[in-house]
Amino acid sequence: MRLPHQTTLLAAAMLCAFSTPAFSSGDDSVYVNPFASQFQPARLTDYAGGNLGVVQASYWRLYQFMAYKAASGKPLTAQQVAALTPNEWRVGPGAANDYARNPDRNGTGSWSSKRQQYAKLFNVAEIEEIGFMRSMDFGGYVNCHADAFQQAATTLDARARLGAGGKPDAWTRQWLLAQDAVFANCEEAQHAYGKPKPPPVVHLPPPLPKNAPDWLRFDHAYQSAAANFYARKHDIARTQFQAIALQPKSPWHTLGNYLAARSLIRKAALEFAPRDDQPAPPQRAALLAQARQELVAMSATYAPAKRMIALVDARINPDERIATLARMLDKDAFNADTPALLSDYLVLLDDQDRRKTMQAKEPLTAWIGHMQAGDAITTDSGEARRKLAIQTIRKSWLKQADALWLAPLLSLAKGGELNELEKKAAAAVAPAHPLYMMVQYHLTRLVIAEKEAERADKNIDRLFAAHGKTMSVATTNRFLALKAVTTTTLDGFLKASLRRPEDIGNADATGPEPAAPAQTAEDFERIVLRRLPLAELKTLLKHPKLPAEWRPKLQETIFTRALIFNDEASALELLDAIAKGRKSTAHLYARYRAAAPGEARKLAGHVILVNTPELEPAVVSSEGLIRYWGCATPSDKFALQDMGAVPSAPRFLGQEQLAQADKEHALMMALPLRTEFVAPSLLAWAGTKPADDEAPKALHFLVAATRMECTTGTSMPEKEQMRARYSRAAYDLLKKEYRDSKWAKATKYFY
Repeated sequence: MRLPHQTTLLAAAMLCAFSTPAFSSGDDSVYVNPFASQFQPARLTDYAGGNLGVVQASYWRLYQFMAYKAASGKPLTAQQVAALTPNEWRVGPGAANDYARNPDRNGTGSWSSKRQQYAKLFNVAEIEEIGFMRSMDFGGYVNCHADAFQQAATTLDARARLGAGGKPDAWTRQWLLAQDAVFANCEEAQHAYGKPKPPPVVHLPPPLPKNAPDWLRFDHAYQSAAANFYARKHDIARTQFQAIALQPKSPWHTLGNYLAARSLIRKAALEFAPRDDQPAPPQRAALLAQARQELVAMSATYAPAKRMIALVDARINPDERIATLARMLDKDAFNADTPALLSDYLVLLDDQDRRKTMQAKEPLTAWIGHMQAGDAITTDSGEARRKLAIQTIRKSWLKQADALWLAPLLSLAKGGELNELEKKAAAAVAPAHPLYMMVQYHLTRLVIAEKEAERADKNIDRLFAAHGKTMSVATTNRFLALKAVTTTTLDGFLKASLRRPEDIGNADATGPEPAAPAQTAEDFERIVLRRLPLAELKTLLKHPKLPAEWRPKLQETIFTRALIFNDEASALELLDAIAKGRKSTAHLYARYRAAAPGEARKLAGHVILVNTPELEPAVVSSEGLIRYWGCATPSDKFALQDMGAVPSAPRFLGQEQLAQADKEHALMMALPLRTEFVAPSLLAWAGTKPADDEAPKALHFLVAATRMECTTGTSMPEKEQMRARYSRAAYDLLKKEYRDSKWAKATKYFY
């Protein structure tokens, strides 16, 4: 029955919409790199204790905090990490969605169970589902919190013992009906989508008989105030709570003034919330200021009021509260309040502008801001943020050769941007420093960018020799991604491309990380598809160390490119391998082999392509997107950035090979859609009316393919696009010249 105290901002934040957190603190809609997590480290105890490895810009802020503490000489112990209860980006055991779906966490389970026990006794109707959320313009919020339901269950038992002989009686039933009315206000009545909401209804406890006992009258007054509070009748609720505070005999007396102040806070949050990035109405500040004044007056003797002041301060001036929390978390020893303070801090940072975070005066906030300044740099504004971050580090923080600030500087820098003093200071960071591996990784990355791959290769070998046994799986994989570029042989490239998956699911375990089968990571695919010319792809295909799972894919890629480049010799080499397993189209590969060299064989190749949509040239664009016949697939910028974006050309390739790869890449980047590539030759051939059932079949598949291909980003209406024109031409030709074929009958419409 008690209203929630909301002792941390994590709980308070649940007044807001159930949604994913801000991008840099958490996200649930992107690819997760299985070889080196972009969001959180594995082995949290080791990480928080100082084995940081290569801290990522995309790590959630909870793990940036842990890295800062370790790098500042105050690493967290295993017990302290356990006290934080890390859960993805959160401090605490669960997310808003976990709360919503878990009756034990949201309190409805305890109340429902207890209510059912007494409802049967008093022949009161059951309630199938108990709600606890209401809606706002910007989403939903938790209206009735867990401790309200839990306290109601406890109070029901206590009131039942006040009956005659210590057993529940009619007054207990009256109390239960009143509490049902209170919780009926927790959620709004359902209404049809698109229809106006019905007028709000306040469910109030039924009036009491004149002979009701005093305990029930006191409870009834409190239940009525709570009902108005949940129904968003904040002024009425406040007046009623203030009246309760004036009744010293009421068991709710001490809560009266506190909940009266809480009514002001709720009113400010729900009735005067900012809208569409506009400043909050002035009434909001006035209400919060009044609530704070009242809470301060009672804080000396009432602990919940003291805790609630922090919430009010955060709403009045969130930037100031962030600064206060940053100083406490940075300077104070870890204590019982640290998890709640850190939770508050992270929640508030989610709503703070990134530039403001970078420009904070407090080292903790500024460091996190600079560490995340390079996160997902995909726009001009991101590049501007990166440059601002470098400038701010140099001007405000890099007063001396401090690894704490060298680390974010190096992570943000591009080739040629570090000065000699910075390079010298970074190279001097001691191996025992928690950020040593991160500094070494970025020094090596920058050396590669500055075309000194040989020096980078030697540094990688040195690091593996000295620290390989203590590197985490993720750190090892990140250095292997660099090694794949610096190695001088194809054999070395394959060896560096095989990585062990990282076991994030076992993040809290102790002891050595379990062995897992090595696999190729995403950078291998991008190097192979972008940097290797057709001749080198064929050499790779024959290499005994090529992973077996890659062989079919590489065969198809080489064969498709050979057809595109009219490289008949390469296509013929792979003809049998590609035909294997394709029984329905096996005759097409025999047809290709039998065709005369030149135009006839080119046409036979196009017949194969229109019948086999899975054959793709698969090329990587300069942005790191894998493209298929003119289509760019959605890309994970996280993964590209995390493992080096578009990888540099590996050192085992010579200049002639690289030049040939660039030439082939340019040709494939200029490719139109598949149907647009094959349509001219197929239409010209079918127009000669050959006595060949493959002609109407090719026209049928040409029409069908145009409906399944991606758009190319053009603003031109679809019916005016070239693929639509080809579709109409194929349809007309099929219906005119092959009208009696089964393929014409199966083609019901064009495009």
